Amino acid sequence: MDIIPLNLAFEDQLSEFVMIKMAESTSKFHVSYSYTEGGFGYLKKNINGWNDASKGCPFFVLTDLDLKDCAPTLIEEWLAKEPHPNLIFRVAVKQVEAWLLADIEGFSKYTGISIANFNDNIEGVIDSKAELLRLVRRCRKREIREDILPLDDYAKIGPNYNGRLSEFVNKHWNIKRAMERSDSLKRAMSQLSSFEWVIN
Repeated sequence: MDIIPLNLAFEDQLSEFVMIKMAESTSKFHVSYSYTEGGFGYLKKNINGWNDASKGCPFFVLTDLDLKDCAPTLIEEWLAKEPHPNLIFRVAVKQVEAWLLADIEGFSKYTGISIANFNDNIEGVIDSKAELLRLVRRCRKREIREDILPLDDYAKIGPNYNGRLSEFVNKHWNIKRAMERSDSLKRAMSQLSSFEWVIN
């Protein structure tokens, strides 16, 4: 089987780690190039250009649902025309942190936080990032707390938030377990796994 080149476009560094892990788990892709300038605005501005560009090389674009009503509505608002078959445009519900927390067993083992503290319906939590921070405050591993939690009231995340969570994604995150609790992740993995490159 020929390995498919894949361009990534994402909101933040954590999303990139997750997308790479997802793509690699299929054994179908190699990442060609990554596009980001931080935040959903950059993705929304460029999505239609990437949709056209996917005719030549496939694109995997990931954004967070945040406070939007539903993923199909967001996709319809962003795309000016039907997505090309080579465009994989997915929406994490509600944020990409939910996909990590959906692997309750893995995150519990990594952090030492009791499973009893986790929300089994993570896609029903409005702010997945806040939920992750809430959980990590219960973590007894000082180095994990210091990396992930904000140092003061002015910071939203800790000084090594992405680095620490990338370690979890790369070494501990079990996608199959996470898919059992996250429908948006399950749908994204299904599209990646069944993807066939349409060469024009």
